[in-house]
Amino acid sequence: MEVLCSLRWQTKPMKAIRALCGHGQVTRSMLKLRSANRCHVYALYGRSWGRQSFSSQVAALRELTGGEVIFNMLIEHGVDTVFGYSGGAVLPLIDAFHGKNIKWITSAHEQCSGHSAAAYAKSTGKFGVAIVTSGPGLTNMVTPMQDALTDGVPMVVFSGQVPTGAMGTDAFQECPATEITRSCTKWNYVCLDFNQLPWAVNEAFRIAKSGRPGPCHIDLPKDIVSMSAKVPEAIFKKASVSSADAPPMLDMTAVQKAADLINKSKRPILYVGQGASHCPEIVSQIAHKANIPVTTTCHGMGIFDEQDPLSMHMLGMHGAAYANFAIQNADCIIAVGSRFDDRTTGIVAKYAPKARAAEKDGSGGIIHINIDKSTFGKVLQPTVALWADTEHALEALEPLVSTNTREEWLKQCQAWKKEHKFNYVKAPGGRLKTQQVIEAVNTHLEQKPPTKEVFVATGVGNHQMMSCQFIRWKKPRTFITSGSLGVMGAGLPFAIGTQVANPDALTILIDGDGSFGMTNMDLQTVKRYKLPIKIAIMNDDRQQMVWIWQRLFFEGRYISVTNDNPDFVALAQAYGIKAVHCDNEADLPKVIEEWLTSDGPMLVDFKVVPDICLPMVAPGKALDEMILLQDRDAVLGTEEELGSMKFEGLAPS
Repeated sequence: MEVLCSLRWQTKPMKAIRALCGHGQVTRSMLKLRSANRCHVYALYGRSWGRQSFSSQVAALRELTGGEVIFNMLIEHGVDTVFGYSGGAVLPLIDAFHGKNIKWITSAHEQCSGHSAAAYAKSTGKFGVAIVTSGPGLTNMVTPMQDALTDGVPMVVFSGQVPTGAMGTDAFQECPATEITRSCTKWNYVCLDFNQLPWAVNEAFRIAKSGRPGPCHIDLPKDIVSMSAKVPEAIFKKASVSSADAPPMLDMTAVQKAADLINKSKRPILYVGQGASHCPEIVSQIAHKANIPVTTTCHGMGIFDEQDPLSMHMLGMHGAAYANFAIQNADCIIAVGSRFDDRTTGIVAKYAPKARAAEKDGSGGIIHINIDKSTFGKVLQPTVALWADTEHALEALEPLVSTNTREEWLKQCQAWKKEHKFNYVKAPGGRLKTQQVIEAVNTHLEQKPPTKEVFVATGVGNHQMMSCQFIRWKKPRTFITSGSLGVMGAGLPFAIGTQVANPDALTILIDGDGSFGMTNMDLQTVKRYKLPIKIAIMNDDRQQMVWIWQRLFFEGRYISVTNDNPDFVALAQAYGIKAVHCDNEADLPKVIEEWLTSDGPMLVDFKVVPDICLPMVAPGKALDEMILLQDRDAVLGTEEELGSMKFEGLAPS
């Protein structure tokens, strides 16, 4: 008899046989032999019990632990970096990384590991991979996974788990991991069978990348990952089915109908989301051929060069007034890789009135192109729904779209841009505003463009929206932020993941003091790996965006919106990171010059005067019913009195 598989298991030997039989690895029968501390399972392949040797038919075998199997599968999937944090239940897996050629980045907290893995994926389009231990290690990953799910980020998470014999006993650091992550992943799986490990890894990577990307999670009991087997090399050949699913087939009837509506329309606009990040060239080609203005979501910024005259920049709640006016007056909206998020529509009942009217007479309407067909009709019903990879749909559309000057429409869009450009009221006495600092950063990048690629990460709040407003974005995947979930504290780990993924790039973090306070312990990761991240803290000692909502919707009854901050410069210096203060406009240019051109990591604590982020679409209002800069005094009032403009209904979430 030929011994094909020697399997060590620390639990009952019969489990090993049942595991192999259940997975279909044995074609005819099994024979079990016992030794003192292990179970040898002899798998007999073929049709004969005879003594002839089948060695010529058997591939080379290597004895590997479950952790080593997973490691080799990651190599097969092109993974070169993982982010994680150690713990007892995950030690058998992370031991496989010791001295190997996948870079292991230790974060300060599991949530930071998850956000950094997501930023690695956001900035490259590759997979982000995070590895954490059981119990609290896994629960700390819930926020990054939910963020990745809602922002469409391809991420694979591995978590340790207590041994199978202890599962369900409330063992130390046990939690029902897959029950917890079911709603915040595209797919999850607890692996109770050593032989399922290769399949599970392939399946996670396949699903994470198929259709609209998202996170997948594999939970790994300690005994499964600890056991070892002689594994054939063929296991590590990525199965053909493990690649992303084929994109949908194009409905050319729908493509032709979409082209007809575009050609008939007089005032079309492209509304582009991150689903078009991989095809900026064809977006630009159609926009210029048919003279169609382009507006984007925050994740779509840079897909279309914002310095192009056709760019209307970002739309939405705190987007450009001119973009919102254009959407509301367009007779044909072409939504490409976007999903009509509530931050971009205002109240849906009042959204796109001219396009809805044009739909009725056949001269326009709403065209929705998305690879995720569940988005069709979720917020509003499109005139034409194109279920497709955005690149495929646009390539099919391009030859059918007619050249058109659209002079009147473009003239109107330029007039809106001139009249309603982003602006702010300067602080008295040469003090700084967040908008002013970000504007100065953008000026420096444009006047002295770095030879490196530039990425900007942010936390969540005023500084995030003001970064969208006052930086001109030229390339996709260069603005790394939390969109749908709005995770405060994600900024620093985002910057870390971006810098690790793009080691030769200039990575800038623009953060608020509230967001930075949630994860600033990850400065140790910046120090540990000598990451040359440039950190700017917009320090107004408040959670200013929420403070504004309390002023407008709760008559100035403030609670839980002030920050008792440390000295951020001293904090950074404690980690060996260069840091300075800046609190006036006279010093601003030279501080930004020093900061952005320094060799290593550097932090600047910008002491800024709190302000309101305008424009703003209030809840219950149409996209073009905005609070504009000229309304600022009526909205804010004075230090002694509330503003004269009254607000009703629910405050923004």
